[in-house]
Amino acid sequence: MTGVNPRATGRPATTRTGTIAALLAVLSRPSWWLLALAGFLVRGGILAFLAAIVSLPSPLALSNVLGPVVLPIALGRVSPEAAILVGLTVGFLVAWLAVGGWFAAATELSLVRSARLVARDEGLPTGPDRPAGRWLVTRSTAVHLLAHLPTLGAAAFATIEGIGVAYRELTNPSDVSPIALRVVAGTAIPIGLVLGLWLIGETLGGLAARRILLRGSSIGRAMLGAMADLARRPGGALLMPVVTSAVLIVDLAAVLAVVMIVWTEVRDRLAHPLTDPLATALTVATLGAAWSLALVVTGLIAAWRSVALTFEQERAAAAEMAMAAPDPDNRGIHAPPTGG
Repeated sequence: MTGVNPRATGRPATTRTGTIAALLAVLSRPSWWLLALAGFLVRGGILAFLAAIVSLPSPLALSNVLGPVVLPIALGRVSPEAAILVGLTVGFLVAWLAVGGWFAAATELSLVRSARLVARDEGLPTGPDRPAGRWLVTRSTAVHLLAHLPTLGAAAFATIEGIGVAYRELTNPSDVSPIALRVVAGTAIPIGLVLGLWLIGETLGGLAARRILLRGSSIGRAMLGAMADLARRPGGALLMPVVTSAVLIVDLAAVLAVVMIVWTEVRDRLAHPLTDPLATALTVATLGAAWSLALVVTGLIAAWRSVALTFEQERAAAAEMAMAAPDPDNRGIHAPPTGG
């Protein structure tokens, strides 16, 4: 086991300085954007991009498609066809979570290792080197899935509530707005619960994964340590990831809104492409540019979030070492002032 970063400077190490340093490091490394974007997309982010270009069916079409499935379930009668459909859907989601989660964990491992090397090169505090053990990607995938068990439970609850609201809206519409909007409005609290638990699950899973990748912790110890981090360091372990996640969500909503607007114009142009070929070509090019911008900015912010979390974990590990074995001759770590 080697010691902490021997090049760490004497400047105060705080969550704020680490977060700013992470942003500066990410801005100069576009390869990190691609890694973070790939992990984001396979873990479900692709659905947000598809939602920007997929048009919702009309209320009548939705009623024809969902009615035969929703009505029996809402009345407590599940047909064999509905059971098969639900089983296939659940199986697909489980397979996606497993395979997509494993791929995302592999990209996360690469980002964490690169970020640690950069932290050392930049003189930021880092913890000691520890053997990480085997099956790193699989263990990282496992803690991410465990961290999202409450999210899955909340999603199941929101689905049940959504089926109930959809049944009421199909049988007795509350107004003339699109049924999708009415269902979302009727399940606002469950959806909010899912989003809140998702944010906490992402943070908890990210902390636990870094304990595995940086400290060689087992799955159980990584989860317990991550929960302890949230309790001991809510500012760095919880607030910083939540803030960067919120930035990612706001940015994603903004850029995808632009994509949606441009896509609407493209559809209208493509309905009569020969009316004004130049305008049609420019509109399609604008869609490509907007789509590319959305991907680039999303990858950049996702990489910033990942690297900032890694820097924060390294800062905390260095501080723990300093508190456990303070040594005035050790220039690699700097214990925080005790106020005495």
